Amino acid sequence: MKKMGNNIIIGVDHGYGYIKSASTIFKSGVEELPIKPPFMEDILELKNRTFVVGQIRNEHPSDKTKTDEYYNLTLVSLAKEMKCNGMTEAKNVILAAGLPYSFFSAQKDQFKEYLLKKKTLNFSYEGEKYHIELKDVHVYPQGLPVLAKELDKYKDKTISVVDIGSRTIDVITYRKGRPFYNECFSQDKKGTLDCIDLVSKNFLAKFQEKIDEEDIQCIMQKESCSLNPNQVTFVKEIIKFYAKDVLKLIDSKLNGSILICGGGASVIKNYAGKLRSGIEINDDIFCNARGFEILSANRLK
Repeated sequence: MKKMGNNIIIGVDHGYGYIKSASTIFKSGVEELPIKPPFMEDILELKNRTFVVGQIRNEHPSDKTKTDEYYNLTLVSLAKEMKCNGMTEAKNVILAAGLPYSFFSAQKDQFKEYLLKKKTLNFSYEGEKYHIELKDVHVYPQGLPVLAKELDKYKDKTISVVDIGSRTIDVITYRKGRPFYNECFSQDKKGTLDCIDLVSKNFLAKFQEKIDEEDIQCIMQKESCSLNPNQVTFVKEIIKFYAKDVLKLIDSKLNGSILICGGGASVIKNYAGKLRSGIEINDDIFCNARGFEILSANRLK
């Protein structure tokens, strides 16, 4: 969250796998409940309807405006970020969001309209009532925000920003601070969820049992998990295959300096091995949401 005069800027990164604000993260999943549960953790109440948020992950269409899911997920992200700042009410809120590069031109106006369909928001999250008055929505290409803090550092250079998300890899190449469109693209089916799908499929074939996604995530981050050592070694080899395959793809399409960011950056860092000269990694999973806020703050100056 950033404050600019009377304006409050809140960045939200609407990922296919996770929703991130500048300070919070949760799974991109929302499910309506038939009755109000006795416990309020993860519960969104909106217009006499009750939803549980962040416990499952939905399969989302590439056009995020096709259902109400991302709208409801946005409300929760706003609430979580406001809670981190000790707030339940806010006026003059500017929501700063993003879209994958390949969808940006076609969907940016529609996505803005979708997020701005109601300017006065009243809902409850985890038993707390929230009142938000939206002033505007700013929409940016994903990957752009990672340079928001360091534009001066790269203003005279050519650099490709590679944002590895849950389902897509978004690439934006800049030459002297301007996008070079011949080297800007999105690659589907190469995100971290595709790595998880690959692990799950091969684990089932090898061990005749299902693997919990949380265990895969832990191994991706080199954290402890519930699997035995033999199973952990097997999973690591598949993640390593995925990481090297993604790095090979990136290197085959891009020349010069590369900055890898997004949720998959840590997987590349942990499993791709030694990187060639000119490749940097920013594994801050909040960099898009925080960068959206910086871009909107600069826009208001």
